[in-house]
Amino acid sequence: MLNNFINWREIPFVRLFIPLAMGIVVFDFWQPTTSLVGNVLLLLSTLCILFLFFKKTEFRQRWLFGIPLSIFLFSLGFQIVFYHNEKNNSNHFENILVENNENLIIGTVTDLVEKATNLRLTIAVQNMGNSADSMQKVSGNLLLYLKKDSTHISPEASEYGHPQYGDLVLVAGRIREVESPKNPDAFDFKNYLHHQNIHFQSFIRADNIQILAHYRGNPIMQTIMDWQAQLIKILKEYLPTEREFAVGSALILGYRDAVTDEVRNAYVETGSMHILAVSGMHIMLIFTAFEWFLSFYKTGNRTWRWTKTGISIVLIWLFTLLTGAGASVVRAAVMATFLALGKGWGRQTNVYNVLASSAFVLLLWNPYWLFDVGFQLSYFAVIGIVYFQPKIYQLWAVKSKVGRWAWQSTAVGLAAQLVVTPISLYYFHQFPTYFWLSGLLAVPVSTGALYAGIVSFFTYKIPFIGWSFGKILFGFVWLMNEIVFFIQKLPLSILKGFWLSTFAVFLIYAIIIGVAIALKTKRLRTLTYPLSVLCLLSLLYSFYDMKAIQQKEIIVYHIHQNTVIDFMDGQKCYTISKEFSQKSDSLNRIKFAVENHRMNMKINMLEDFSFEDTVHFQNIIYQSNVSQFHDFRLAILDKSPEKGVILHVNAILLHQNARIHISELLQSFRFDTVIFDGSNAPWRVEKWKKECLDLGITFHDTAEKGAWVKKF
Repeated sequence: MLNNFINWREIPFVRLFIPLAMGIVVFDFWQPTTSLVGNVLLLLSTLCILFLFFKKTEFRQRWLFGIPLSIFLFSLGFQIVFYHNEKNNSNHFENILVENNENLIIGTVTDLVEKATNLRLTIAVQNMGNSADSMQKVSGNLLLYLKKDSTHISPEASEYGHPQYGDLVLVAGRIREVESPKNPDAFDFKNYLHHQNIHFQSFIRADNIQILAHYRGNPIMQTIMDWQAQLIKILKEYLPTEREFAVGSALILGYRDAVTDEVRNAYVETGSMHILAVSGMHIMLIFTAFEWFLSFYKTGNRTWRWTKTGISIVLIWLFTLLTGAGASVVRAAVMATFLALGKGWGRQTNVYNVLASSAFVLLLWNPYWLFDVGFQLSYFAVIGIVYFQPKIYQLWAVKSKVGRWAWQSTAVGLAAQLVVTPISLYYFHQFPTYFWLSGLLAVPVSTGALYAGIVSFFTYKIPFIGWSFGKILFGFVWLMNEIVFFIQKLPLSILKGFWLSTFAVFLIYAIIIGVAIALKTKRLRTLTYPLSVLCLLSLLYSFYDMKAIQQKEIIVYHIHQNTVIDFMDGQKCYTISKEFSQKSDSLNRIKFAVENHRMNMKINMLEDFSFEDTVHFQNIIYQSNVSQFHDFRLAILDKSPEKGVILHVNAILLHQNARIHISELLQSFRFDTVIFDGSNAPWRVEKWKKECLDLGITFHDTAEKGAWVKKF
């Protein structure tokens, strides 16, 4: 069926991309410690290719050449991931690291994220040791967290205030491997950093870092960063208000450090986040503008055609570097480069082949980009627009020019959203209801803001003209913000609580592909394939719903300085927690820990209680620090229990640094295990654990083993 739908000769890079991507995915999932398997596969497939190349075969036997070529590309993907992973480097600092000891590190700042109160630095480690005399030459990336006002400045670098890109720094601190998530279904920050090729981190104090020297680092990147800093100063002058500067700098330069949570949430909940993240849309707008400007000089001269192509490519890549060269921007720049080269040759290019070729080249450079969310969303969005937008647009014939423009813009948004929705729901668990409205109103205004911003940079020093374009820029950005915040306030602007499994995502894309095939072939019987997959998906979620109705679970989450316990009875959840601070950081920690798991468990009713309350429902009773959920008893203690009648419980939770000895528990309870959660100080937990070992008592430390979960 696919062979009738796809002309493989027009898209050779798609056939090359698929085995390469599969090799990358398989290796990343498997993560072997040796490249032996990849080397063997590469050698055997290369020998087969050479043998078939020199042996004449009939055209109908060309598949014999395709099999070893696919194996070669699969093993190539396997190998580039292995060698790209810093931990497979023989001189990686992990090989001499002593995690419980303080280490001295000398390295160069390669990335810096600056917030209001802290800095997050990425350091390319060059030397490491336990003392100044034991320093060894090593390699690897290290993530550092420190407060902005906590840096100790050496006399050689006192003018800089805090570390900058390219600085050589000396760090003293304990280095630990990034930990896996402690709570079920929580965001896997370790896996995210793994795909940034970062595996270790350190939290440092005021006197733990010293700037040894200020270097310019990579001269190209340093020059680009200097340019970006100058352009940010211009934007601050043109956009004096905090909200407009935050959005304008993110839109035009990809500088998102000034974007507040309020602004970010507004753009996310209206489906407009791609406006703040410089992406393929921006690159294509810039590319189109350059093409339009250069087209005024009309000539059939081949030299000018190639000159125009070269100018467009150079300008595109300058803009890409100025915006930070994120994965989605680089993807779009590579694709625009391929399109420009195709025009330079005067050939018609297949968009799908251009997409596949750009992805192929990017993955050869950085295979981890395959797992980048922006990378995935941008590719799927372009595929959706290219294939579905013309078909959606043809569904409604609009007569007026304004109506056609509006319907065309809406069709673009619908086509892109159709294809990106499964991935978007998988990662973000929410759906912006009015994405089509923001695409119709906010995107055109953002286009005007982008063009006005670029022109204002070039006219900055021209009296009146620069000022005029600055005012136009402010007007566009202000209007765009007003539109976005207005849409956010509309009823049901965001639908939350979606939870898709990886298998479900594949099934949904199988349905979309089946529908695309049906539209292409225009045969009613081809709809049987997507309808069959839809039935399978329905059965899958019917099974999930039945499982959710019958589920019974107690979970003690691991949350720093907080205690949260969920009693899940079917799709109802009874939560007992301490009266925590209403500070945003505390609330965010709790939300980060519990929200995903509740969505996965399909909780639709939530009851909150504090430890001082008395709870009495059908299957749960809580009173005087003891809960009974069905036939399971859990004592929750933050102080010594009252002595008296010995109570039989299944488990005891010690929280909030309870001043109690484990031996005291034996005087009031009979129990199977003791639980220590994240609200306790590490030193106190270690003391309790030693007592438990001496007394032969089973214990569970959430900081070490993750959340404690009891399923019935």
